[in-house]
Amino acid sequence: MKNISLLIERSKQAVRYWWLMLLIGIALLVLGILVFVYPAQSYVSMAVIFGWAMLAAGILETVISTANDHFVTGRGWMLASGIIQIILGLILIFNVALSAAMLPIVLGFWLLLRAFATIGLGGDMRALEVSGSGWTIASGVLLLICALWMLFQPLVFGTTVVIVWVGIALLLAGIAAITLSLQLHAAHRCAVKHEC
Repeated sequence: MKNISLLIERSKQAVRYWWLMLLIGIALLVLGILVFVYPAQSYVSMAVIFGWAMLAAGILETVISTANDHFVTGRGWMLASGIIQIILGLILIFNVALSAAMLPIVLGFWLLLRAFATIGLGGDMRALEVSGSGWTIASGVLLLICALWMLFQPLVFGTTVVIVWVGIALLLAGIAAITLSLQLHAAHRCAVKHEC
């Protein structure tokens, strides 16, 4: 608890934008649900939707990390993840043919990126003794397993399977983002009330 008290004294309002991560999580969850509600959507539309989701998540994560310039924990992970997601999202949006052909591989790498970022942030939170960090690490491990499976078996995924995995990936990424946002909110409340 001494470690977190010292950090909070130096950065009392650093995690005030925790709600942006919550918005990312909710948006990803809604998109994941829509994938399952409207499975008849075309494969190309799925790739473009995924590109927009990745772009939006990247922009929000970049905003969160740059706004929290005094918050040491996880800032680098979040900034790197946000920038890479912006680049990949733009590639998917503006190269529809490429995104349709490469969706399983891009999805696998995106999941891998989010998995490492989530595990890293969860580890940083655990080092600072923030409660619930185990859930963040666990969701990152689930993302890692999905990512490795997709990357080792990209040709196994037909159109239907990719649509299902896009939905699952969006749901898992949404859950991971919401879990992280709740931890950031707890750290923010702790900073405001000095109850660490």
